[in-house]
Amino acid sequence: TASRYVGAEPAALADRDGFVDTGDMLEPHGDRYVFAGRRGGIINIGGLKVHPEEIEAVINLHPQVRMSLVRPKRSPITGSIVIADVVLKSECERAGDELLAVKSDILKLCHSALPRHKVPASISFVSALDVGATGKLARRHG
Repeated sequence: TASRYVGAEPAALADRDGFVDTGDMLEPHGDRYVFAGRRGGIINIGGLKVHPEEIEAVINLHPQVRMSLVRPKRSPITGSIVIADVVLKSECERAGDELLAVKSDILKLCHSALPRHKVPASISFVSALDVGATGKLARRHG
């Protein structure tokens, strides 16, 4: 455990054993634990919990995708649905039918790797995503 934190007293952050709750969620896979997402970033779809990072990892497998951000969109029926903002690699930026083909390929990839409720209902191509100083995606919860 850490003995000091910049800008905060360790006692305020650590439990009595000296551990800090980072909000990271892990899942066991065999003899290893895999990062599943952040506790504050879970999307609730009709009672089913979805970690955006799991969907982003699948979308980012597409060879023309540089990065993606998965987020919830309010739904009167299920509470939320999954939508994705995708940044293409610069040499792959296209228009019209080519973008529709890339979107279709991404959705096929998602359908083959994810349960139905985790497949984005909508994919938007954007020129950039907000990232923090550390290079992590800037997620807005609430």
